[in-house]
Amino acid sequence: MNCRDLTQALAEPSAYPQLVDRVEMRQTHISVVFLAGSFAYKIKKPVHLGFVDYSTLERRRHFCKEEVRWNRRLAPGVYLGVVPVTRQGGSIRMEGTGDVVEWAVKMQRLPDGATLGSHLEAGRLSNQALEEWARRLSRFHASAESGARVIDGGSLPAIARNARENLDQAEAQVGVTLSRSTFDRLRDRTEAAMARWGPLISDRANRGVPRDTHGDLRLDHVYWFPDREPPSDWIAVDCIEFDARYRHADPIADIAFLAMELTLEGRDDLARAFVEAYLQAAGDGEGRPLLPFYRAYRAAVRGKVEGLKLAEAEIPEVERFAARARARALWLLALAELEEPSAKPCLVLVGGLPGAGKSSLARDLAQHAGFTVIRSDEVRKQLTGRGGPTSSRAPFAGDIYTPDWNERTYAACLRRAEERLFEGGRVLVDASFREQSRRRLFLDAARRWGVTACLILCQADPEVIRDRLAGRRGDASDADFDIHAEVARRWEEPDAATRSRTRAIDTGGTRSQTLARALGVLREFQVLLGTVQDRPDP
Repeated sequence: MNCRDLTQALAEPSAYPQLVDRVEMRQTHISVVFLAGSFAYKIKKPVHLGFVDYSTLERRRHFCKEEVRWNRRLAPGVYLGVVPVTRQGGSIRMEGTGDVVEWAVKMQRLPDGATLGSHLEAGRLSNQALEEWARRLSRFHASAESGARVIDGGSLPAIARNARENLDQAEAQVGVTLSRSTFDRLRDRTEAAMARWGPLISDRANRGVPRDTHGDLRLDHVYWFPDREPPSDWIAVDCIEFDARYRHADPIADIAFLAMELTLEGRDDLARAFVEAYLQAAGDGEGRPLLPFYRAYRAAVRGKVEGLKLAEAEIPEVERFAARARARALWLLALAELEEPSAKPCLVLVGGLPGAGKSSLARDLAQHAGFTVIRSDEVRKQLTGRGGPTSSRAPFAGDIYTPDWNERTYAACLRRAEERLFEGGRVLVDASFREQSRRRLFLDAARRWGVTACLILCQADPEVIRDRLAGRRGDASDADFDIHAEVARRWEEPDAATRSRTRAIDTGGTRSQTLARALGVLREFQVLLGTVQDRPDP
């Protein structure tokens, strides 16, 4: 029976032994989960993807049993057993009698609102909670199985095989979920990281550090029930069962998964709290340098997996669209983990009032920090057919500065920024960013793309700005001091959602001084390393 017909049959409430009002169906690249009343049933798709082989009914039954066995370590009481899916009088039945057409893992249904992903989205996930989970994980790893097979899985040859194999399997996605330049850079940086940290990886394996870990510690696989008594307050499901080599790993590789996903959600602060608590509880400060490599590997694995969904017709179009967006973000995050700060893909916004020195600073940052600059004044002129540096001065919000043209201009700037980010580039957008909605538009886009973002607000005294604007010649900007005053009157201060990514700098001094302040901001956000010699002022 083909997978599509089977899933359609199991989407019917009548297919279940208990009374069910409705069935929710959720798909991954290798499985389908049916939420039916108080139970969840998972079947495995008949796929052979190289890293996983569910191609026969017997193999799927075997791995259903393995899933129950290994997941009971961190989810006791959740995994109830393996049950048949049968054909009964022309009907498909879960836990029925008759001819077995498939096997399913039966589980207690857990509430979606208890996942770490849901807690994070609702603002309920704290440093303290993650620190407790880190301590729990350290105890799990300390007691997990070790031995020769496990240690071999954490050896440098095994890790190198997994990392290279993952990239080989993902190369078909080049041009869809990642660019050729991103892929090639990531492969090079991965090899360099393994060469650099190989001795430490090998030494830890030789000392028996690797354990039989969870292998897939994602935000949506970890459940937190703060009202329950320990140890039932923390549960982790969906560990890797289809190949032990993906579980046999250094514990640092296990915690790197969750840390990576927290970073992907824009919560570096929570990721740091989780990692620091784990390293302290495990007494494993030695493992800290391996985190970027393992975080990059985990992001690359997820990027490949999300990309695989694009070829599955049974997955709804809206889910495939979301999977492509996630895959693109994950690939860029993987690259950023291994790149030098000065080469990391990122999005920097330079904003402020007219005459505050945005464009001069943008040009200097392009020269000193490797940015592609997208200037809103130039984009606007191109869109309106008024290219070049000639002035088109008009009253505020008139002519080509109407709300409609503003909308088109910012949308075009964002499209161009995203095109460059897809290539793994470093993008700087020079615009006023007067409105909070514009700032959020770009900062939210950076989060979708998995890259670091910040807003540098240029500020200077009004008299300095008046002199600058009066002396401006041959520039794409049409602003004079009257427009400056009107923009200042309508200026919206950053709200709490963007304040943490915003830094204001004084641009009233020399260009060298302004550049130095801006470079300091880039170093703070870890998209620049080292010092840059001040150049003479022009």
